[in-house]
Amino acid sequence: MTLRAPLFVPLLVAALLAFQAENAAFISGVWQGDANYDGDGKFSDCTMTAQAESGVLIGFVISKNYDWGLVLADETRKFKVGTTEAVVLLIDQRDPIPAIAKVIDLHGIVIPLENSGPVLDALREGKVLTIVAEEAKISFKLTGTKEAIAALAACVTEYLGSEKVDASPGGRIRVTALVD
Repeated sequence: MTLRAPLFVPLLVAALLAFQAENAAFISGVWQGDANYDGDGKFSDCTMTAQAESGVLIGFVISKNYDWGLVLADETRKFKVGTTEAVVLLIDQRDPIPAIAKVIDLHGIVIPLENSGPVLDALREGKVLTIVAEEAKISFKLTGTKEAIAALAACVTEYLGSEKVDASPGGRIRVTALVD
């Protein structure tokens, strides 16, 4: 499966790490979300983030084409930009979900997710998500994820086709690029 979701490439991790509740378009449990725009002011995607007890920031992104991705940002790790690695997502006692993580920033990766019932149901209803890679194992509590994913999907529906742009100084325009 190829994900062609607009994702913040050089600014992704910086945007995630700087994300604050007062900037959130929606808050659902521990999750904070917002709509994002490309350099031309066109809607590109919606993102929601939460911080794990370990300090790692986790985010979900849904593009305007409804492509899904899971984003991890960790200032304590350094990745080699442009590389990929096979990972497995474990959610409670469900079947493992194999995926390919793509390094998009020195401190961040994106994992394209299948937009299917089993994957979405596991994320909505699961209690703990564990991501297992060759040299890492990271776990997150999925507190409030069911409501947050519904809010994230509603964000995409609300902003789809939107041409809104805030061109004022300090406006929240975010640059995006395609990740194949």
